[in-house]
Amino acid sequence: MKKFAFLLIIAFFSMCKTAKPLFSKPELTVEETLEKIKEEDRLPNEKDVIDLPDYAQVRDDFRSVSDKTKDNYLRGMRASEPQYSVVILTKGYKGENIRIKAEDKTYFNGMTMSHLKTGIAKSIRVDNDKDLTIFDNFTGKSLTIESNHLKMFKFIYILKNNADKEIPFRVTFSNTLRPVL
Repeated sequence: MKKFAFLLIIAFFSMCKTAKPLFSKPELTVEETLEKIKEEDRLPNEKDVIDLPDYAQVRDDFRSVSDKTKDNYLRGMRASEPQYSVVILTKGYKGENIRIKAEDKTYFNGMTMSHLKTGIAKSIRVDNDKDLTIFDNFTGKSLTIESNHLKMFKFIYILKNNADKEIPFRVTFSNTLRPVL
């Protein structure tokens, strides 16, 4: 009987959640977070991103190109400065009209097809200081990527999935450049 009571007490305490501290540390702004990351001399990761939406993920664990190739690619895209990010449309584009725009500027508006061998449809340099909207003419759906997320990552990979009627896009934030040629 004593053993049973003891097991019940252990089970009860193991199910209890820890209390939140009364005075929690205030959330850092995006700029403060980026400065902290630069001081630590590292790349942002998933725990650095605040309010990551369901359709997005942070990944840097895939096959990448060399640093020299990455620098050449960014120079060719004129995206070496920190105020620019590169949006890479990947698999799933089958000739739909895609529009990528910020509040006052349209970065891309045209038909897009994924290359079957590379899996890349289009690469676009964007300013990362304003929210970015991707609109798909085929499904009539759009997706907005917040500037807070854009500022933290150099490469934003956008996969298209027409089977998903709610949000036909999947976004991967990364600082790793996959082979694009």
